[in-house]
Amino acid sequence: MMAVFEVPELLQQVVIAIAIGGLIGIEREKESTDKFAGLRTLALLCGAGPVMVYYAQISGYTAAVLLYLVLAAIFAFTIAYIRFTLSGDDIGLTTSVTVFFVALLGVIVGYGRFVEAAAITIIVAFLLAEKEQMVSFVDSLTYDELSDAMKVGALVFILYPILPAEPVDPYGVINLQEVLVFAIFVLMIEFSAYVSMRVFGGSKGLQVTGLLAGMANSFATAAVMARMANKSREALEAASSGIMLSVISMIIRNVGLASVIAFAIFWTIWIPALAMIAITVAIAYYLLRTSDSHDDIDVDIDSPFSFTSAAKFSAIYVAITVVAVVSQELLGDVGLLATAYTGGLISSAAVAVSAATVYNSGAASVEAAGGMVMLGIMASLSSKIVLVEIINGQMRKKAMLPMAFTGVVGLAVYFLV
Repeated sequence: MMAVFEVPELLQQVVIAIAIGGLIGIEREKESTDKFAGLRTLALLCGAGPVMVYYAQISGYTAAVLLYLVLAAIFAFTIAYIRFTLSGDDIGLTTSVTVFFVALLGVIVGYGRFVEAAAITIIVAFLLAEKEQMVSFVDSLTYDELSDAMKVGALVFILYPILPAEPVDPYGVINLQEVLVFAIFVLMIEFSAYVSMRVFGGSKGLQVTGLLAGMANSFATAAVMARMANKSREALEAASSGIMLSVISMIIRNVGLASVIAFAIFWTIWIPALAMIAITVAIAYYLLRTSDSHDDIDVDIDSPFSFTSAAKFSAIYVAITVVAVVSQELLGDVGLLATAYTGGLISSAAVAVSAATVYNSGAASVEAAGGMVMLGIMASLSSKIVLVEIINGQMRKKAMLPMAFTGVVGLAVYFLV
């Protein structure tokens, strides 16, 4: 039997490196009128990386890789010098930095890190291709917005690591890192709403934010939408629609998580889940159609980050967490369903995962596991109803009652089917 031809590892690496360099080179080719480092140059430069790594490995001369990078740096500096000499203007250093970065990617490929190199390439190509949009965005930033963004960075990279990872109270309820993560979620969703409203317009922006952010944290999304409605009466319908769209994302996420881990659960909950999604879509569409303004909503937002609101929402989150844990202690003997509801007040996604895990372990029937997922969704709706009532009572008819109706229908269909 004829042996299957195996492609040499070095050849694979060189081809991948050339493709990586070529992808970045295409962007440089289209961007620059004076092509000092285009498709072929960057493709060949990146392709040389695996060759130098291979030479260093078989010869034992490990400094060959360092020499290659030094030569790439000299080449990049030479390009910058020639461009500046010919034009005499501020031509920037993007092309020169890209040349050296492509050489680094070639070395990464040479060491077999294909996935990492490909991911970095996509990020770099995106940054290079979105130059105009990024420059426009930076130009539109105010000093206060930049200052707030730096504060968020401080929360993520400075405050979060130094906070205790374990609960700080005697009862093991309040975890400061989890509270900070929730606050950061709120800030990020506010920023998403801010950007979406600029890009898509007021009404559509809030709905896009609700649909996408609801997949990550529908509770925080509801808080942000209620705050937006507080800022402008015109935003009431759009923000309510955004909350309903976040509910859709939450239901799809929870059903998806449970089904991926234990697919048998899907057949017990897909009909009530579909009924809730259909009702929520209809309500969201109705709110959109009956809103007074679709694109020209005037929401007075001084900054995309409201630290005061994030602190308030975090306090509410802590309060609901305490209630859930205390309820679970008091109702623990009731069993899995009581635990699912109280746990869903904190994280319905965690309940969905727990339900699937309990089913896979044989500790619960598929019906009980499906009931846990449904009660987790009900609890999530309950917590959002309480939250919205606290923040903005004007949304009672347009968000709270629709969420309550959605939950009742979901439970009714679940028990009837």
